[in-house]
Amino acid sequence: MCWLASIAILVFERDLGMSLLFFGLFVSTLYLATGQRTWLALGAVLFMFGAVGAYLLFGHVQTRVQVWLDPFTYADNQGYQIAQSLYGLASGGLFGSGLGDGFPNLVPYAKNDFILSAFGEELGFVGLAAILMLFAILVQRAMRIAMHTPDSFGQLLAGAIGIVIGLQTFIVAGGVTRLIPLTGLTTPLLSSGGSSLVAIWVSIGVLLRISDSSNRARAEQ
Repeated sequence: MCWLASIAILVFERDLGMSLLFFGLFVSTLYLATGQRTWLALGAVLFMFGAVGAYLLFGHVQTRVQVWLDPFTYADNQGYQIAQSLYGLASGGLFGSGLGDGFPNLVPYAKNDFILSAFGEELGFVGLAAILMLFAILVQRAMRIAMHTPDSFGQLLAGAIGIVIGLQTFIVAGGVTRLIPLTGLTTPLLSSGGSSLVAIWVSIGVLLRISDSSNRARAEQ
């Protein structure tokens, strides 16, 4: 059912990022709950079937893939965003142009979808790698909290929060750098947008509450 729901999001809402995030969270949570790698294998097979089927049946998916494979051919229309993003990252180089010295206004949606491109231009590869490392540390802490939580619900909740943060960051960074097709998700903690910021801070607050409860439980033993 979740596979069909993610396909429906992709088809009717044309939201590739949310579809991928929803299905990835479902498969990963199943693996956390059962510890069986067969769920990961089954999820990979279903993902391949869904991706190929969506590409063959729907024009907007074909357009996304074509722009991903050769964005500069479509730089005047559908590929303008990713082309400008790549120009910005290339302009930043290794150490960047410096905070406030870049031109993020040349990249559409630099405040939300392409904020990593703006950081990459002004902070360079080193600064962008540091930002991604901070996200990796946040995900690692969420998984650590999940491992040390005595109740199963807390384990799944903390693990799911870590998966969402990690998967969403990967999808955004992969789209901006052309590792994967562009999806249009916001970057956790960085992108402009009230609902996105509220959701991520509530998630972090839940993580802190789970960590505090598990620490209190271990102290009482």
